[in-house]
Amino acid sequence: MTAIYSIGTAVPEHQLKQQKAKELIEGLIDDRKLSRYLAVFDNANIDQRYFVAEPAWFLSEHGLAERNNLFFSKGIQLAINAINDCLKNCDIHLDEIDAVISVSSTAILTPPIEVHLLNRLPFRKDIKRYPFFGLGCAGGGIALSRAHDYLQSNPDQAVMIINLELASVAFHHDQLDSQNIVGAALFGDGASCTVLLGKDHQKLNSSNKHLHIVSTSSRILDDSIDVMGWNVKDDGFHVIFATVIPKIVKTFWRAHLNDFINNIGINFSEIENVLAHPGGRKVLEEIEALMEEHQSLKFSKYILKTYGNMSSPTILFVIKEALKDEGVFNQKYHLASALGPGFASEILLMEWK
Repeated sequence: MTAIYSIGTAVPEHQLKQQKAKELIEGLIDDRKLSRYLAVFDNANIDQRYFVAEPAWFLSEHGLAERNNLFFSKGIQLAINAINDCLKNCDIHLDEIDAVISVSSTAILTPPIEVHLLNRLPFRKDIKRYPFFGLGCAGGGIALSRAHDYLQSNPDQAVMIINLELASVAFHHDQLDSQNIVGAALFGDGASCTVLLGKDHQKLNSSNKHLHIVSTSSRILDDSIDVMGWNVKDDGFHVIFATVIPKIVKTFWRAHLNDFINNIGINFSEIENVLAHPGGRKVLEEIEALMEEHQSLKFSKYILKTYGNMSSPTILFVIKEALKDEGVFNQKYHLASALGPGFASEILLMEWK
């Protein structure tokens, strides 16, 4: 098993209340037919979000280079803030990290994110690097699974996952359509840092409980590339966000969940907390409809309400929030889940021990 040893998170300084965001978008809509999509802001169950850019930035034109520069100038420091938050309350130091996974879908950086961090922070020079791009909202879950795979083979080592996403860079004030308006109502900026330890790591103490990854499963839905992702144009990334996503939960995700539970040989009723990436209110409602009465989705709902959907870091915000209250882990098993471009599903079984 793999222990989730510490999680750190960070959001930018600019808070935008949902009503103010709605007013900003409303002022940009010329086509009255699009005004009906403003209801998404009211029904999203989001109070506020955080962005690296001030509201005025969203009202002017920006090319791909300028958007990428915004990611680099603001995002790297945001990732450092998440790393510092992760390490401040645990006894792991940067030179004890054996491998690093960086995850992002909102910028193009070569060399990738982790190299910029290695040049600013005292990581080991022989650290193994695994940059992930294009995983979108599933990136947090997929990174946890791949870190678990690595630590299964290297059980005495430590892995750090860095998730960094800036939805700011993908907003286009002059090209609003239904998908862009929905995206403007849901997405925010954020970063997370997670340290995971293999089962034989010297820092693991049997007297201290941790959430452990027991098993993972990945699945891709056939012929679903157009459900979620980016349409890359000369002026940057444009969101692809199909309205069928909540309906896919009823079919594709449910089948994946059933197969996963059957394969690992437990009953679904043995699971207590469902720590799901909060892709949006409707997605969470469809997941909740498949849950049993004693199972809780409250942490996913809280993170959506407080931060919005930050893409790949969001599931780590959810898990961190759950870990603040060890009393919520009354039963043995807990489930983590994330959906993203592909269309992809990642499910992890976790155990509190």
